[in-house]
Amino acid sequence: MKLFARVPLRLLLFALALGLLPTTARSQGYAEGVGLNYEVLPLKLGAAETSFRADIYRANAIVPIALAADSSRGLLLGASLEALRFSGPRPGFAVGNVYGLSPVLGYRHRVSSKLELTALVLPALNSDLRDVRAGDLTWGGVLRAGYRTSPRRAYRLTVGYRQQFYGPQYVLLLGLDWRLGQRWRLFGDLPTTFNVSYAVTPRVNAGFNLNGINTAYRLQEQNRYFQYLQGHYGLFAETYVSARWALRATAAYAVTRRLEVYAQEDQWPATLDYIGLGQAPTPLSPRVEKGLAFRLALSYRVPTP
Repeated sequence: MKLFARVPLRLLLFALALGLLPTTARSQGYAEGVGLNYEVLPLKLGAAETSFRADIYRANAIVPIALAADSSRGLLLGASLEALRFSGPRPGFAVGNVYGLSPVLGYRHRVSSKLELTALVLPALNSDLRDVRAGDLTWGGVLRAGYRTSPRRAYRLTVGYRQQFYGPQYVLLLGLDWRLGQRWRLFGDLPTTFNVSYAVTPRVNAGFNLNGINTAYRLQEQNRYFQYLQGHYGLFAETYVSARWALRATAAYAVTRRLEVYAQEDQWPATLDYIGLGQAPTPLSPRVEKGLAFRLALSYRVPTP
């Protein structure tokens, strides 16, 4: 595993993209088979007034495999890969690079023209890859029910659980996909994602985007972990560079941001999505201020009804 840590990140992303390029899978507002994105976070330590940055690379893909002639039942196979790199002076913030690798295994059943059920198993390897051990691997899973009330509107309910280094995390998401007229569309799974999209032209969209994440990575040094929590609210513009490939640029502000290091045994009793339940753990690193975030994403999409 130490050899894996030395493989250049660009090579890993390129291999994943090539291996999973021709795939498609159900997403929100459209079917998305492959996603590649880059995000940069200008950061500042509150006490030291020191500026540094994080560069975040992500790649994900998912493949549907039909188990019935009418595609009413099928498997979902995929993976996601990410890397967070911190650079610049950051006294007291001893985090360099952390990585995440998450295979996806799921089963989808379209019960009727209105109801669809999905189950996903979500193991994850999150660490700095300096000393990989069995404890770096966490497990989770979700169950999702989607119900279409009309050709223009559908709702989703997602419940789940996953192990996190900061404690057990319970998942409860309320989803919506609603097309208003020919130009407006609302879609997402609150409280983690939401989009208000306006079709400026047949190839160009613009709007508002909410993107949230709450995860953690084990650090080799003194058995600590690093928590990355964000709630970014921003504006986006996107264009279809071909019939299926879309390029989106987003500028956002972190209303919620937590980039902190903790002792391994210091955890939340439980969390519900972003909300910690019980006594909060005590960070060992200085506070990172809220601020801007910029993202560029390329995805392969197939329009949904």
